[in-house]
Amino acid sequence: MLENIKAVLFDLDGTLVDSMWVWRQIDLDYLGKRHLQMPKSLQKDIEGMSMRETACFFQKQFGITDDIDTMMA
Repeated sequence: MLENIKAVLFDLDGTLVDSMWVWRQIDLDYLGKRHLQMPKSLQKDIEGMSMRETACFFQKQFGITDDIDTMMA
């Protein structure tokens, strides 16, 4: 049955392992280091965005001047 399978993909983020709290904490830490408050709606606002899209959102929403690659690192 499995003899022709070469790879298996798992969607762990929210499916097999609840890791969504990690992303919220990353946002809290990132904004906290810049003395910015995290709005209650932030998680809903960025839901479904890629990391790059989220970085662009943070630049616009919070006036962050770091370049996108620095923010994502």
